[in-house]
Amino acid sequence: MLTQMRKGASSWPSKILLGVIALSFVGWGVGDIFINRGETTVAQVGDTEIDVFDLEVAYRTQIRQFQDSGMQVEPGSDFARALANLSLQQLINDTLEADNARAMGVTIAEDTLRADIAGNATFFNAEGVFDPAVFSGTLATSGLSEGRYLGILTNQLRQSQYINSIGAVPPPPDTLVDRIFRHRQERRVAEIAVISNDTLAPDPTPTDSALATYFAEHEQDYAAPEYRSADYILVYPEDLATDVVIDETAVREAYDSSPDAWIDPEQRLLHQIPFETKDAALAAYELVRSGSDFAQVAFDSAGIDAESLELGWFTRVDLFAELSDPIFAVDAGEVVAPIESPLGGWLLLRVADAKAEQVTPFEEAQPQIEQALKLRAARETIFDLANDMDDIVASGTSVEETAASLQLERKMVERVSSIGQPEDILSLQIIPDAREFLSELFFGDIDFPSPVIETNDGGLLVVEVTAIAPARMRTLDEVEDQVLVDWQLAEQSRLAQEAAEATAAAAGSSGDLAEAFETTFEVPEPFQRNQAPTLDNVGLDTVEALFSASPGDTVVVNSADGTAQVIARLLDVVSGDPIADSEGHIAVEQSLTNGLISDVVDQNTAAMFNETDVNIDEDLVEQYF
Repeated sequence: MLTQMRKGASSWPSKILLGVIALSFVGWGVGDIFINRGETTVAQVGDTEIDVFDLEVAYRTQIRQFQDSGMQVEPGSDFARALANLSLQQLINDTLEADNARAMGVTIAEDTLRADIAGNATFFNAEGVFDPAVFSGTLATSGLSEGRYLGILTNQLRQSQYINSIGAVPPPPDTLVDRIFRHRQERRVAEIAVISNDTLAPDPTPTDSALATYFAEHEQDYAAPEYRSADYILVYPEDLATDVVIDETAVREAYDSSPDAWIDPEQRLLHQIPFETKDAALAAYELVRSGSDFAQVAFDSAGIDAESLELGWFTRVDLFAELSDPIFAVDAGEVVAPIESPLGGWLLLRVADAKAEQVTPFEEAQPQIEQALKLRAARETIFDLANDMDDIVASGTSVEETAASLQLERKMVERVSSIGQPEDILSLQIIPDAREFLSELFFGDIDFPSPVIETNDGGLLVVEVTAIAPARMRTLDEVEDQVLVDWQLAEQSRLAQEAAEATAAAAGSSGDLAEAFETTFEVPEPFQRNQAPTLDNVGLDTVEALFSASPGDTVVVNSADGTAQVIARLLDVVSGDPIADSEGHIAVEQSLTNGLISDVVDQNTAAMFNETDVNIDEDLVEQYF
């Protein structure tokens, strides 16, 4: 369906219509499509209506949270619609809780509302106190009237009291807390060794029937995925910059307008000895002035070795003002009189080396400036190129013809999977890094160019699928080499495990495992059920086996990467001690309490849904998001 829509969108009448629609999207990113919107009830919860405006506010809040974390949400994308549905679900839950709270007689006094608003830091001015002007401005920015905000706040406070009342569960029994604490905090002590499979067992050789049986059991693992071939255009500003000509006058003007950019400021390499008192710093200073070695004074007076003396290279702006002037007033090799540190204590500093200010002359800076100006011009040009590409592609022109028309390079990929793996693993073809490429490659139909896409890394992309090879089951003859490798690894691992188990059984519960296996066994720090021992290639499978064992038992487990066997003997079980770890015991109690509260709230929510008619206008949601 989406492909058909995209085909239809390529026609000029459709583009004009989409352009009109797009104009309505400029208000708030995905578009203020709520103007003159007619029907506005997006959901009916019992007798309460949820207006699409409230959904818009909740949706914006979700979007803002993602944007604040650096993630952009593309309007109209599947993710954006998922956020809209999530916001609607939360509004329905809030409405159910607010209606039930109202039915239970929960009320919010005006004084409570006033106190909550006055204590909300969002409405504070620069002095950190509530400001009515900030309050009004914040509401206006959010598109909320004071009445609507007070209504929302009243419902929130009512919900909070309601949730607190139904979540007022008694604390869990001490016996339960104690048992769970001991279970979680129990640790194991074990001696462990990791021995490679090829040390424990020789390389096996399969018969033809064994290989065929293995392939039949794992046939799906060798299935060929769908492969696609395509023509594409992927152009970046850097590609266009090579054809841009920059006048030398413009380069000179750019150089002269930013003189500081071409100056490497004076620097000092510093050695430092910190002291708690001025007297101690002065005593050390006098020793250095009298000829004592700075590093020796540092070691004798402060216990600092020579390697710890160096602070690094600093310019004036890197240092506190109290430090920069005296430091830059002396030459390399000199010691600065003791300085009181802005962070406390006293410092004795030695300028170990110095670098004079360096100015890059125009002749050396010219290539760099010229390239930067070319790139800037190319970035401006690429917007015009995007429009030209879009016009040509929308007319049904192929990627090859589009590239020729715009004097761009037409690129190709041959038989590539959805994860970017060529069928021919020795192929030297380049798969674009742009994350949008594979999505478009496996979205479109044959001989139908994609729209012009601005990639996340600043390029312009058009993809035209030229061939599709459907997924299929491979034959043994096609993958025999890989099947042989896999069979040998699996069979050697099995034989190695059997050999390790036999050796461990012969050693028994008290025998010397190191002698039996002719290797060194280590005893890592005691570990809990969810902690892997601090040894390479030892994973949680070994931990699970040891927590099912008794002291003296030896377990054999495949290593984390499958190329070795982990041999581990359980030496001791360390029980959790609630008296020694009172904070941990309290944390378990709180965790159980929170779990009980969550269960009660979830059950209550399910009951509210069962008892209340909830109707969602799916068409309205689909229309707006």
